[in-house]
Amino acid sequence: MRTWRIFKQSVVALGRNRLRSFLVMLGVIAGIAALTVVVSMGEEANRKVVKRVNNFGPTAIMLFAGGGKNVPGPDPTVVTLTVDDARAVETQIRGVEFICPQVMRPGTAASYHDRTYEITVIGAPPIYQKAWDWYVSQGDFFDEEDSSGMGRVAVIGQTVVRELFPGVNPIGETLRIGNANFRVKGVLTAKGTSPMGGDMDERVIIPLTTAMRRTFNVTTLTMVRVRTGSVGDIQRVASEIRSLIRERHHIQPPDVDDFRVMAADAIAVLSEAVAGTLNKVLLAVTIISLIVSGIVLMNLMLLSVSERRREIGLRRALGGRRRDILVQFLFESLALTSSGGVLGLLLGGAVALLMGRMTPGTTQLSWEPAALAVGLSLVVGLVFGLLPARRAARLHPIDALR
Repeated sequence: MRTWRIFKQSVVALGRNRLRSFLVMLGVIAGIAALTVVVSMGEEANRKVVKRVNNFGPTAIMLFAGGGKNVPGPDPTVVTLTVDDARAVETQIRGVEFICPQVMRPGTAASYHDRTYEITVIGAPPIYQKAWDWYVSQGDFFDEEDSSGMGRVAVIGQTVVRELFPGVNPIGETLRIGNANFRVKGVLTAKGTSPMGGDMDERVIIPLTTAMRRTFNVTTLTMVRVRTGSVGDIQRVASEIRSLIRERHHIQPPDVDDFRVMAADAIAVLSEAVAGTLNKVLLAVTIISLIVSGIVLMNLMLLSVSERRREIGLRRALGGRRRDILVQFLFESLALTSSGGVLGLLLGGAVALLMGRMTPGTTQLSWEPAALAVGLSLVVGLVFGLLPARRAARLHPIDALR
C-alpha cells in the first residue's frame, strides 16, 4: 500500500507541472525514436549483407581481370586474364570443385520490336547455373551443343522480361543484342542485388564461345568464378589463386597485381563497412540525445526539489521516511523517462515504417528496439534521477520548513 501511495503522489506531482514534464520527456522521445530508426536500419542492413553473401555464394571466389581498384569488380576493358589462367586454377589448386570463366559487357543495348533496354551481357559455359546456384524458371538453359556450336541463344533475367517483354511469353522470341539476333531459350529466376549492389536480373546469359568468337571477338576473360568444396577451403584457395596468377603473369613485388581475387567474406566486410558507417553516426546522435535529455531531467528535478522544499519538510515532519522521499522522486524520474521511451518507440516505429514505404529495403522492424527503448529509458531515469532524489531525501525537516 505504501508503494502504491507513493506512486500516486508521484503522478499527482508530475501532473502539476505538465509543461516541465513534457520538456523532460521530449529529449527521451527524440533519443529513443532515433534509436528505433537506427536499429531498424541496422536490421535491414544485416539482412542485406546476408542476402548479398548468399547471392555471391558462401563457397565462391571471384577472380577478376584488372587490379589496383578500391572496390573490386569486373572490368571488361582489361585483357590480363586468359582461358589458360582459368584452366590452371582448376587443375593446379587443390580444393577447387569447378570453375566458370565469363566474359561480361555491361551497358549493351538490347531490343525487342520497338522496345530498347540496356542490359549486361554475360558469356558463360552451361555450368553457369551450377556456379551461381541460379536456375531457369521458364524454358531451358543452353547446353553443351549450343556452346560448341556457338549458338545464338540467350537466357534472360526477370528485369529484362519486365522491360522488353511485358505481357509476352519471351520463350522462343527473338532478342536483338547489338547487331545480332538471339533466340530466347530460358528465363532465370529472380536473383535481386549483386554483390556490387547492381541489379542481377538485368543480365542476359549467352554461350561463352558465342560471346568470345562471334559477339565481342575477344580472346581474354573478364572474370572466373571458382567454387570450392567447402567454406573452410575459401581462404587457402583464394591465397593459392593469388600466388598462381602472380607466377603466371610474372608479377614480382613491388609490382601491382593485374587481377583481383574476392571471396564471400570480403563481400560481407565491404557491405558491413558501408552500412556500419551510417549506423555509427546515427547511434552517436542517439547517445548524445539521451545524455542531453538526462541532464535536462536532472536539472529540472533539482529545480523541483527546491520548489517543493516545504512539501518535503512537511512530509518528513509528519513521519515520512527518507526512503519514501527517495522512492517518490525516483518514481517521478522513471515515469517521465519510461513514458518518453514508449512515445519515442511509437514515433520511431512510425518513421521506420514510413521510410520503408517511401524507400523499400531501408528499414526492418523487430523486437530489439522495444527492448532497448525500455532498458535505456529506465537507465536514464535511474542514473540522472538519483542525485535529485537523494538531495530531496537528505533535506532536514526543520531546514525545509523555514
